[in-house]
Order: sequence, then structure tokens, then C-alpha cells
Amino acid sequence: MTQPFNEEEFKKTLIDRGIDPAAAAEVAAKTAKARAGQTAPVLVSTAESLRNALRAAPRASEPTEAAKPAKKQPGTSMTTKKRATKSSAVEDVSAKVSEAKQRALIQRTSDEVKAAQLSLFDLAPWDDDMRAMPNDYGRSALFTVRNKRQKRLAYEQKAIYHYNNDVLITFTGVELRADDDELVWQQVLEYAKRFPVGEPVYFSMYQLLTDLDWPINGHYYDKAEASLTRLQANAMQITSPRFGVLDSVSLIDKFKIVNRGTKKAMCRVEIDQKIIYLFAGDHYSKFVWSKYRKLKPITRRLFDYLASHKEPYPLKLETFRLICGSESERAAKWKEQTKEACKELSDSGLVASTWVNGDSIYCEREANEKAIEQA
Repeated sequence: MTQPFNEEEFKKTLIDRGIDPAAAAEVAAKTAKARAGQTAPVLVSTAESLRNALRAAPRASEPTEAAKPAKKQPGTSMTTKKRATKSSAVEDVSAKVSEAKQRALIQRTSDEVKAAQLSLFDLAPWDDDMRAMPNDYGRSALFTVRNKRQKRLAYEQKAIYHYNNDVLITFTGVELRADDDELVWQQVLEYAKRFPVGEPVYFSMYQLLTDLDWPINGHYYDKAEASLTRLQANAMQITSPRFGVLDSVSLIDKFKIVNRGTKKAMCRVEIDQKIIYLFAGDHYSKFVWSKYRKLKPITRRLFDYLASHKEPYPLKLETFRLICGSESERAAKWKEQTKEACKELSDSGLVASTWVNGDSIYCEREANEKAIEQA
């Protein structure tokens, strides 16, 4: 069972890790509010049964056949209006029942995953020289490219832009950026992928910095720890036609440093068990880590989007700006930045070619079968 969220303890932890006390109090309060009423972590006897369960999951946004509203007829009488009101009430109840069934299915499926000791690798395998990204994250503004000199914002139930109109992500926590948080999260998933979902994973900060190809010094130790803290200090609600509603999802469920200040100091991390629903059913992309981690943040976000499609449609420059969470107000400047990102991405070999023509981005994706795979 998940332990109750302790707001004061969490605030103290944030302060101990170097976050300003006022900001720590704000984040802790918002996180407590977002996690209020969170149920126990949920997590299949087999990976295939999980995929089948997700395909069979009812969509909370769709009424059942019996609950579909009747067509309105001209000359509606009072009796008809009463029937319409009754029909509307039935529809509302049916929708709520459908959502309850979907949540129960997630709970049951998740419990089976936990009982079977399945790992993320069992459900969504990728090679050790590659990393992975759920398509829903790749198509959203979860990781921004805002200027490093700008203070990170603290959000409360902020609607995160998503390319697909039928997917909604609301986010509570400190702003996450592609420059560091995205890379740290993907590397933590790599450490965790072969362990049973939800089990603690241990690694050293030295190991993390090495795998990120970051310098080994105090500044980057602090940078990595601050990123891990942000990845844990958030809560999301994700609504999708594919799996319905996921409540209180965190990028990292728990994080702490054990034996701090000693040669045996290690990071202890637990991945949120509900992450399996973002990867399940092959809804993720995988890519060569040595190439990906070298990309500039804007280039990486462009690749995130392109990699989530087998055959990417032209992408409007303005839509790409929204995916990046960029605050750039000059269209000409953003177009130039995007052109530079296209050149860098083409030169990396992760795609065959990508370029800007007019107000859209175009891509020929398959440069190398090993460089990028759409699961």
C-alpha cells in the first residue's frame, strides 16, 4: 500500500535538497492537493493479457449504446422534455459507471502485473544501447525548452499541450525541461526496466552522470539531484481514449539518497507503477542513446515528436512551438531556430532528413533501422 503523502516531510526534503523554502512550501502544498485521495499504486499475469485488457478497456468519454441521447425532434412537448432530462441523467450515470469499470480494470490489471513480478522490459523491451519514450510524452509539452536563465515555474493542475486533441494531461509540480529532466528520467527508466515494476532501484550518482555523459563534478552532482527531485515532486492526471483516466501519475514515485556523504552513497528510486499504461500496447518509441543525448533541447523535442510516428505528417511551426513549451514570440526567430534543429537532427543520423518548407516541418524518418524504432 502507498504511504499517505506527508506534506511537511516532503517540504523539508525539498529544502534539504537546495530548493528555496518558499518554493518548496508552494510545491509541497500543490503536490499534496493533487495527490489527495490517491489510491494505492496499481499495477498482469502476462504482457499479452495487459495489452488485451487495455484494448478492451471502456472509454469513459463514450456513453454506452443504451446511454446515447435520443435525437431531438421538432415540437418538443413537456413530457418529451422530462424524458430528455431523464435520458440525460441516465447518460450521466452510465458514463460514470463506464469510468468506474475502466478504473477497476486498471486496478485489476495492475495488481496482476505486480503479482507476476513483471518488469517494464517484459511489457516494452528495448536494447541496452537504446532508450525509450512513451508517445504521449513525445507529443506533449511535458518537457519544455524555456531559457535556462528563466526561473522554473510552479504549476497547479496546468493543462499541458498535447498534439492529439483527445489526450489531456494536467500537471502539478515544478516545470520540467528537456535540457536535463528529460534525459535524467530516461536514464532512470533504463536502470529500472528489468526490475519488477514498483520495486526500488539503486544506482550511484557517479553512474548516472557517466551514463548521461555529464562532467563528474559537484555542480553536475547537484544538477542531477535537483532533477531527480523535480521528477518526483509532481503529479499528473492523464486522460486518453486508449486507457481512460490515470490519476496521480508521477515520473518518479519515490526518490532518496541513502548513506549520503559516504563512499556507499546511492540513489534509491521507485518508478510509478502506472507508467506501464503509457508504454503498453507498443505505444512508445526507442532510439540510440549515444546520438539522442547529444542533441540540443529543441532538436531533441523535434525528434521526440517525429519518432512517435512511423510516417510523420508535416508539422506546423506553431504546433511545434507549443510542443516545445517555448515562449518565443517572433515567428521569424522560431523558424530559424527550427531550421537549425532540423539540420542538427539530419546530421545526427537519427532520421534520414528533416527540413522546413514554408510554415511546416517535413521529415523522411527511416535513416537507419537501428537508430530509431517505433515500437
